[in-house]
Amino acid sequence: MILNAFGVSLARRALGEYDRLTTVFTEELGKLPVRFVGVCRPAGKLKALAEPAVWAEYRLHVAPRSEFAKCVGGRIVSTFPAARADLARTTALLYCCEILDKLTAERAPSPEKYRLLCATLAALEASPSRWLSLSFGLRLMDLAGFGLRERAPAPAASVWEALHETEPAELAGLGFERAAAMSARRALEAHFETQTGRRLKTAEFRESLLTVPRPEGVTK
Repeated sequence: MILNAFGVSLARRALGEYDRLTTVFTEELGKLPVRFVGVCRPAGKLKALAEPAVWAEYRLHVAPRSEFAKCVGGRIVSTFPAARADLARTTALLYCCEILDKLTAERAPSPEKYRLLCATLAALEASPSRWLSLSFGLRLMDLAGFGLRERAPAPAASVWEALHETEPAELAGLGFERAAAMSARRALEAHFETQTGRRLKTAEFRESLLTVPRPEGVTK
C-alpha cells in the first residue's frame, strides 16, 4: 500500500552501504522505521527527507509483513533553517526529537504528541524561547504517562505550571530564570533516565559544550 503521511524525522542511521534507516513520527501512523534506498549515493535522491528534525510529507510504501516502510517520494514542509543556524537551537531541535523517540513505541499513533512536537519545532524556528525544549519534555512526560506535574522542584516552583500549560509559541513571553531552568531540567532528565534506563545523548552533548575551553580573552 502506498500512502502519504505528514511526519517529523526523529533519528537516522546507515543501513548497508548506500541506504539509510530513518525514524519518522507521523500523526496517523505513529512512529515508523522508514528505509531510504540509495540516498547515500552521490546522486541519491530524497536525502533531505531522511535528516533528523525535518518536517515533511512522506510518500510511503507500507507492507503489513515488512519490518520497515519505504520512502518513495515526498516534499519538505520545513527544515527549520533559522534554528539550524544557531547551535543552541539546533541542539534543542534534536533534544525534542530524541526524547520523543525514546518515549514512544512504534506504530502507536498519538496526535497529541505529534501536534506538540510540530508546534515546538515551529516555535524554535519563529520565536525561540530558552524554555521550549524543557517545556516540551515535561509535557511529553505527561502524555507518556510519566508526568512530573505534582513533583515540582522548589527552585522551579514559580514556573512549573507555566511549563506544563503554556503553548510553545507563547513561551517567549515567560521570563527566563536560570536557576529554575537548571533545576527543572535536572528533574526531567533524571526522571527520563529512571524510566528508560539511559541518558539523552543530546543532554550529554549540551553538557560537553560547558567544558570546552573559551578562547583567550573571552570571559562570557
